[in-house]
Amino acid sequence: MAALNSDVYIPRISQLDAMFLDSEVYSLIKFQLLRCVRYFGHGFVTRMEPEIDVALKYIILKYTVQKTKRSVGQQLLQVNYQEGVSYRKLGNYITVIVMVKWLKERSSIVTSIVSHSVRERMRECIGVLEIAFQFIHVMNLLVFLHKGLYPTVAERLFRLRHVPSDPNTSRRISYAYFTRELLWHGFAELLGFILPLINIQYFHNAIKKFLPSLNENQNDTTQETDVNFIHSTTCVICNKAPVLPHGFGCQHIACYFCIYSSYASGPTFTCPLCNHQIESKVQITPANMS
Repeated sequence: MAALNSDVYIPRISQLDAMFLDSEVYSLIKFQLLRCVRYFGHGFVTRMEPEIDVALKYIILKYTVQKTKRSVGQQLLQVNYQEGVSYRKLGNYITVIVMVKWLKERSSIVTSIVSHSVRERMRECIGVLEIAFQFIHVMNLLVFLHKGLYPTVAERLFRLRHVPSDPNTSRRISYAYFTRELLWHGFAELLGFILPLINIQYFHNAIKKFLPSLNENQNDTTQETDVNFIHSTTCVICNKAPVLPHGFGCQHIACYFCIYSSYASGPTFTCPLCNHQIESKVQITPANMS
């Protein structure tokens, strides 16, 4: 069976997609875990994040790769490692990829406990090793694109080949998800283009005129045009503390931006509370402070 699987072609895109799906699943699980432990404090989570990453990734890989010989992404794409690989080799593979990342994250602790001269040499060595690893990673990627085997350096080191779960079943691609995403993004872009062109303030003022609670205040207005601004005064348009309060011919006050933008968007703008219509921009004047 192993010999048969070794001769079966696995698309490169399936192997790369499996890696991306694994990283996405890990990110989702980590996000939920960090939400659960956020009550311990951000300082604790920040200090222990490398250890949390190691423990979480080890548990996920142990119960997927080592137990079933395929990761979550490989399972979704109907791919797994060859049948002849031993559980011990998979365990060593998991330990290496987990511990290498942890040592990289915690290298600063090791360098902080040695003398200054040794620390500088260790940093230089770490930098050289990181550059060498990136070079090996690029070369491995080029070889993978040419031969279609071992997409990662660790898999090439342990000779872990990808084989189909069922050699007689071709890869099935469903475009329903992609179509739904394209439609949603197109609709979102359309809304982003149309919404700035809609005069929201006009509809907001029109609705406020028909509210019974606001129409009751129409009888309380007088013909005085002198407006006094006090601490409890709110903007008649945004119902918040007015910024640069201005009057516009009635006893009510609005923010400078609110009243000018409303008048600019519709010259027939009327006060939402008393239906006073602004006849000219000259009526918009700063309110008296008291």
